[in-house]
Amino acid sequence: MSEAVDVVIDRERVELAASRSSLTGLVDRRLEACGIRDGRAVLLAVSGGVDSTALLAIATAIHRRRRPVRIRPVVAHVDHGIRPDSTDDAIAVRALAEALDLPFRSTRLDWTGTAAVSSSAARDARWNALVRLAAEADAATILAAHHADDQAETILLRLARGTGLDGLAGIPEQRELAPGCRVIRPLLAARRDSIATLVEAAGLPVRHDPTNDRRDRAREMIRHEILPRLESIHPGASGRIAAVATEVAGISSGPGLGPPPWRRAWFRTLDPNGIATLVREVAIRKDPDAASTPRSVWDSAVRLLLDEDPSPRTLRITERLDLVLERGDVTLEVDASTSSSSKVE
Repeated sequence: MSEAVDVVIDRERVELAASRSSLTGLVDRRLEACGIRDGRAVLLAVSGGVDSTALLAIATAIHRRRRPVRIRPVVAHVDHGIRPDSTDDAIAVRALAEALDLPFRSTRLDWTGTAAVSSSAARDARWNALVRLAAEADAATILAAHHADDQAETILLRLARGTGLDGLAGIPEQRELAPGCRVIRPLLAARRDSIATLVEAAGLPVRHDPTNDRRDRAREMIRHEILPRLESIHPGASGRIAAVATEVAGISSGPGLGPPPWRRAWFRTLDPNGIATLVREVAIRKDPDAASTPRSVWDSAVRLLLDEDPSPRTLRITERLDLVLERGDVTLEVDASTSSSSKVE
């Protein structure tokens, strides 16, 4: 594989590919939901790998093609200083930033005097370095490219080690890293394959970290062996495992939706994986039988709420409960003439 700095990057192609991707709409909605607007500076944590390179392309498209301007991306790279070729990663990310005409900041971690560097120590040092770079860039927000497959790996790891509901909530979409600085993960509902497709369409080079190929560490074993086997048994398993984390996080965060009717446009500001949970909670209060409604029905409800079709439609949730879309309003309507098998007399 040729070095990333040897590849000519077509900025127009990058912006066009990203603007056409559904991932950009997802990220834009998540930024809006997290209160990111008004053209504020955000720090993009870019390692040079596929995931962060996709986020870089998306952020570039949002910055250049969305009006009013939502964000001013600043590309940031932390050189862990552990691999012999890590400096090449920093050079490649700098080249990406320059080709996309974005400001770039970087730092290199110093492990002088450290006999061995654990993965947790490297992770903590990276976050601390990103917080410092964010302060230098006058950015209160760091964007990271964790996605649904990362979430599935985390959930399986925690289940294997033993965890409660808090652990099942997985990687949070956002959290405070330091006073006045938070991280947001706007791709947490996206799958790895769609991220890779965007990078390929944009013609962007990526760096490969050979440590990710190892099979002697728990997370890498789950990524390369366990999740592929689960996917072969139940295609889409990773996405459904990640959806569990969203549901648990919704339960842990307290009350969800108020009573209907709801404005359909509001749902487009939410994480798609969380919409089904919110609607399901209200539906169960109206008809307890909704607790037994298959996930496929809730998936259909999410598609109905998020698509661009303005026509009135009705989706049957249970024998006596319908989700009704009409003139931009969403309601849950109960057919009182039909009894509920779960109704307590």
